[in-house]
Amino acid sequence: MDERPDSSQQLMDILLVMDEKGTLQAVSGVKDGELQTKNPLEDNNDLLRVDRHSDMFSNFFSNLWNQLKDPTRFHFFRVPEEEVQRVAADFRQRESQSVKTGEPLVAQYEVQPPVQAQQQTQAGQQQQPEGVPQQSAGQTEQNPQYKYRPEDIDWNSLAALGVQREQIEGNGMLDQMLRGFQTDKTVRVHFHFDGISHSNDSQLSLKPGTDGRLTVCSHGILDPEKMQKQFFGYDITDSDKQVLRQTGNMGHPATVTNRAGEQVEALVSRNLKTNELVAFPLSKVNIPAEKNGHTFTPDEIARLKQGEAVVCQFLSRAKEGEQPKLYPAPVQFSAAKMQLEFLFGDRGRLAMDAYKANLKQTANQEVPKTFRKQELTEKSRLELEAGGTVKVSGLVDKKGKAYQGYITWKPGEKPAFMFPKDYKAALEEGCVKPAVENEVQVAVNSEGKTVEATRNLKEALQSAQQRPTGEQKQQQERRQEQKEDRKQAQKQEQPDKPKRSRGVRR
Repeated sequence: MDERPDSSQQLMDILLVMDEKGTLQAVSGVKDGELQTKNPLEDNNDLLRVDRHSDMFSNFFSNLWNQLKDPTRFHFFRVPEEEVQRVAADFRQRESQSVKTGEPLVAQYEVQPPVQAQQQTQAGQQQQPEGVPQQSAGQTEQNPQYKYRPEDIDWNSLAALGVQREQIEGNGMLDQMLRGFQTDKTVRVHFHFDGISHSNDSQLSLKPGTDGRLTVCSHGILDPEKMQKQFFGYDITDSDKQVLRQTGNMGHPATVTNRAGEQVEALVSRNLKTNELVAFPLSKVNIPAEKNGHTFTPDEIARLKQGEAVVCQFLSRAKEGEQPKLYPAPVQFSAAKMQLEFLFGDRGRLAMDAYKANLKQTANQEVPKTFRKQELTEKSRLELEAGGTVKVSGLVDKKGKAYQGYITWKPGEKPAFMFPKDYKAALEEGCVKPAVENEVQVAVNSEGKTVEATRNLKEALQSAQQRPTGEQKQQQERRQEQKEDRKQAQKQEQPDKPKRSRGVRR
């Protein structure tokens, strides 16, 4: 397992661009001299990312600038990846106000064209007092955090794949390779071995050789159905394979053996483009404190660090004149991307289904206190908890008709209802236990007889209650009126019976 950089080396910037019309987009690459862009307000893994502490940015940006047919009509901005959506939203809110370069919000992120930057550097050196050492070209305030150097690369190994150096410099792949990462993008590579030619789309990475030179490695697209049975000493179960195929992330830590022979806990994910398995040390998993308006709780952070998919409430993009809205979405740490990711498509639906099923289960862990507005006594609830059956009377359907039935209950489920005939059949088959009557409290007088005023009430009375309340009395009268109306309607619907003929007496 390759050692991954620590969290301080994962700080990335995104390149935003604004055209002459004031439209802001995120840069994803250059093709045939035309700038390729994406919506910066959407989560996208195809954007160009540059190391925040890199001293190679000036060379990278110069190459990108030179590839464009008409670069002078663009203004570029370098924004921290974790702030790109917030900054992009601020920029877009000012589009109607004609955002100009040089304004405070714009100036702190703006990237100057290569010629302009060179002129300002020369002017600054001319104004510098004597005795103050001058910075060399390309030197930055902070040291680079690269794992490899370009001069150590065996460029012949790249040429053997049919890929040009300028190609991976212009699309940002070289920058990722120098930091020890496997590239997000793919290029077309060509192999020639013993007279056999083969080509496919592959991601690239660098691997140190015994002579100290760096070899360019190709990571071709694999068949996900032919996943290996063992990965760095960890036995991949059939369940692991199914989860990796469906979601791309194993979802739990695995004990793997790294290249130094050490056993470490790691998260395992599948590269969604090449289907290659990737491990990331658990000790280096970094979860941001906030994402898209949601501040993660300690419990959510702990679960995310263990590789679980967690559903959180995030803020949507606010349209003009509207407030942002909360929406639930699943997120999970990806070992392949070495960062937190949103789960979309089928992966997102699977995570949401599991989340809803868990909510449903946890929501029904206690015996219900009522069933269809009928209060369940303590005796009935104890019977249900023990797996018994309870008879519930006094239920009323939507048409106001009274009915009764039998209920059972299991933890994590809603009460199951049976009509009398279904209960009888289930009892004969031994599927349920004999029912216990749900004895709802009724008012009685001093002689132990039911109070006539409360006989027809459908709900339980309060302690020591002898007469119905005003509302209860009105309900009782309405039921009686409905009963009389139904009887009258039935009489009107019945036709007059014809008189029976006595026949002819002979």
